[in-house]
Amino acid sequence: MAYYSAGATWMHGGDPYGTDIWQTERTLPGVSPKRYEFLPFVGPPATLPLWAAFARLPYPTAAMVWRAVLWLSIMVMVCGALQLGGLPRSPFNVVALALAALGFGAVTNAFALGQIALPVAAAIVVAYAATRFGGKVLAATAAFAQPNLALSLAGEFRHKRTALTVIAAVALFALLCAGISVNGVFAYALVLLAHGAAEQFSAIQLTPAAIAYGFGAHAGTAIAIGGLAAIAATLFWLRAMVKCDDRPTLFVISCAFVPFGSAFFHQHDLVIVFVPAVAFALRTPAASLPLVMTAALLCATNWVGLAQNPEATVQTFLLTVTFGMALLALRGDIGYRTLAAPVIVWLLIVAAGIFARTHLMPVWPDAMASPPPDVAGVTAAAAWHAEQVATGLFARDAFWALLRCASLAGCALLAYAAWISSKCPVDSRTSSAVPD
Repeated sequence: MAYYSAGATWMHGGDPYGTDIWQTERTLPGVSPKRYEFLPFVGPPATLPLWAAFARLPYPTAAMVWRAVLWLSIMVMVCGALQLGGLPRSPFNVVALALAALGFGAVTNAFALGQIALPVAAAIVVAYAATRFGGKVLAATAAFAQPNLALSLAGEFRHKRTALTVIAAVALFALLCAGISVNGVFAYALVLLAHGAAEQFSAIQLTPAAIAYGFGAHAGTAIAIGGLAAIAATLFWLRAMVKCDDRPTLFVISCAFVPFGSAFFHQHDLVIVFVPAVAFALRTPAASLPLVMTAALLCATNWVGLAQNPEATVQTFLLTVTFGMALLALRGDIGYRTLAAPVIVWLLIVAAGIFARTHLMPVWPDAMASPPPDVAGVTAAAAWHAEQVATGLFARDAFWALLRCASLAGCALLAYAAWISSKCPVDSRTSSAVPD
């Protein structure tokens, strides 16, 4: 039996993969029994025992436990960023980086929505930073609870020992999934395809294909653009794998390229670039800092949130300022030159918030009109697609697409800056490349 969370309720589907979506409990405050609000969450079979355990708890208890897990995940990421950034875990450093985490849009978004992306991102950091083989394998195994984010561990294949940990994690996770249900593994793959198609061009997707569709491209053209973006990112990543032997650089590039190679990527999934962006910003030479800070701030800004709630522009601005200033304070480098690039991004946030008032992106389920009358008899994926259509999330709007481009631009700039830094001496104050 699969368990799906819908708004503030735990939904118990009679069909283990969510087709019997009307067998639900709607007894908690805040959920209207008069409106169709089905929200599917699809996960690998190995995660079902965990969600089953939560589903059997009273909702307030489950919420409290899961909130603790999310806070713990944030602290793990903070400690991991300090370690990878080469800073001691002093009270000042921990507090400053905790503020940076709360100012990073994807972190606060994932926490507010209770997304598993936060624990998965923490597991990825542990898998990268751990020194013991067993610990690395267990952490990497946990990262596959959200397989699209686990792609960020691909850079570990550059070295034999780290490659073995990822291979062992894949094998262990596959065994766990098969142990739950052999048929469930194949059914999970089919469900992924169905739900990926249901949300492929939605305005809440950050993939290149969804963005191209938002700009007005035909569905087939948008898919082709997404494929070309994935190929280009993969070729760049392969070049880095061949030419660069620096493990931290490969980690940054691998994390930054996940949105380009994934067919399913939301705003909160950008949480995987928090640690590599912060660690890289703390270690990068002063000459590269403006580029790195620009990339980090573009990734840190919740651009989709601005489109959906322009009234929160001041909040978004202040959170992003907190993120940027915390990083500069940790570096001890708050000069005119280092502030120039962040100021540009902060001005873009203000401009985007003002313009968004006339290009408001609808929010599910608040803006959802009545879905088709036969929605109760369709699959979970088809129902979710119908809800998004009824909400208006498949409307084409160049402004929404442009805002999502900012997130991808931040990821691309982060990967490029990491690549450039790998060609420079570690203690260099200039951007001149190391001779081949």
